[in-house]
Amino acid sequence: MKSRQEKGKAANDLSKCIEDLTGQKTPIECPEALATAVNLLDGKKSAGLGLSQLNELLLQLGYDRVSPMLFMYLCDGTIQYEAGRSIASLAQLRQGVDRFRRLALLFYGNVKFGFKRLALSEEDLADHHARSAPKSKEPYKRRHPSILELKQISGEETFYLGYVVQRNLEQRLKDHPNDGQAKAMLKRRAEIVKTGRFNHEVYLCSDHMDVYVATSMREKHEYAMVHEWTKEIFASTQLKALNVRWFDPTQAYCADRIDKGLAEALMLKRAQCTLYFAQESDTLGKDSELASTLAQGKPVIAYVPEGGDEYVNDLVGVLKRLNPGEGEVDLLLEQLRVFEPPPLGRMLKSGVGCLTGAGSSRRSCSLASVARQRTTTTAAPRFCGTYIRLGFRFTWIPA
Repeated sequence: MKSRQEKGKAANDLSKCIEDLTGQKTPIECPEALATAVNLLDGKKSAGLGLSQLNELLLQLGYDRVSPMLFMYLCDGTIQYEAGRSIASLAQLRQGVDRFRRLALLFYGNVKFGFKRLALSEEDLADHHARSAPKSKEPYKRRHPSILELKQISGEETFYLGYVVQRNLEQRLKDHPNDGQAKAMLKRRAEIVKTGRFNHEVYLCSDHMDVYVATSMREKHEYAMVHEWTKEIFASTQLKALNVRWFDPTQAYCADRIDKGLAEALMLKRAQCTLYFAQESDTLGKDSELASTLAQGKPVIAYVPEGGDEYVNDLVGVLKRLNPGEGEVDLLLEQLRVFEPPPLGRMLKSGVGCLTGAGSSRRSCSLASVARQRTTTTAAPRFCGTYIRLGFRFTWIPA
């Protein structure tokens, strides 16, 4: 026999459970209905809380009713209603509410809106239930290959697909009409762009698309590193056996920026998830791709570099391969200007032997360490100042 205090606590727990299900505070207080429902949810003495009883409770408290399909989803996660089914305990109801909240947040980003939409719309609930259910690997393993295979572009030449490199090369020839290297690079770019156009058409004609790769690429090394990361991920044994198809932006080219935006929006719509690379500098376009994926109720997997020695060594290696005519220290300093505000780069370039980075990211700290180790300077170590992180901004405080 429960004491009055225990029943009061159970009633409060049930009220909180209903609020979590609906995403809003209780509009109308009805202690009698809550007390009756608590008794029904005592599995030892009652047959449980049935569909009609849950709906009567919701109406007494000022909420919308739920469909038989949503009631079954709260019971055990299925959606096929069985007459006479009931929720046996408050713990079972809590599990069902948590299950529903995850579904509502995945597809709507808002529990209250999700409840209002799915409480009576069995069509939407059935669709979301099917899309969120675990999928068998067998259909993926039995897939046929694409009728046209992509023509691979090497990581160190993917930067030719960028719009910036074209403008830079054309400007070089305008300033120096006899620049043989620029002419050769433009010729090679035309060949790479031709391959990129072909791959772009293959992507557009692909009968299905599993993964969209969201990136920001402006510099040469960003193209190369994105290509390597993508190649490493999809070459894994877990994914290779599934014949997963993905949209790799380092392998496709579209001349018109409007057409490119429409094509990428189509890829986002068709893909089952998005692979998001957190890079040195993120853009509104890439973040919009992340938001668009979530708005469609599809997952986003974010890859964030740890910024340790391995990452820095890989980055330095790519920078040196792509810029053979530049010194290592200059490459490091230029990269630091991307990671952090200008004072950090100026400090190192002026021969400062000691610096502190209270708000610096792990990547910039690691890169700064490498720069200090590899920079020859006669200046004595001295303290110059520190960085203080204020929200998402950095403030330079001179010593």
